[in-house]
Amino acid sequence: MKKVRIYLVFVFLLLIPYLCSLALIGSCYNALVYHSANAWRSAVGAFIGALIMFAIKATIQRPLDLVSENISSQLLKQIFRFFSIRRRKIFLIGNIALDFILCLLATIIIRHILPLSIIIDKVTGIILLIMLISTCIGAYIEYDNLSI
Repeated sequence: MKKVRIYLVFVFLLLIPYLCSLALIGSCYNALVYHSANAWRSAVGAFIGALIMFAIKATIQRPLDLVSENISSQLLKQIFRFFSIRRRKIFLIGNIALDFILCLLATIIIRHILPLSIIIDKVTGIILLIMLISTCIGAYIEYDNLSI
């Protein structure tokens, strides 16, 4: 697989959907929880978001394994391995902790950037549309390798 295609698959099939998932968790939490600025409630929301991110990562293991087999760069392999949940427990705990921090940041950033009326009305649909288009582009680029 060419290096350019690997980068495109990484961006469209993994990175953009991962960032959209974080934004979706942050915007949905802020739309659903009335006092979302409370530190305890934000921590609980981030913990639930980290568990959701763990479940999302479980669904991308097969495409991740197929794409990472064709990578020769060690740096890029390590970046792909970040999304893998088939690792030692210490890395798995670190991965969940990092997702917790990123979900907490997503919740706080979205709360401060966007007004509540826009979060409730439009943000979720826009994020889902971006995620769908990105995933379709990534799957189209590597359909031959990702098909069974």
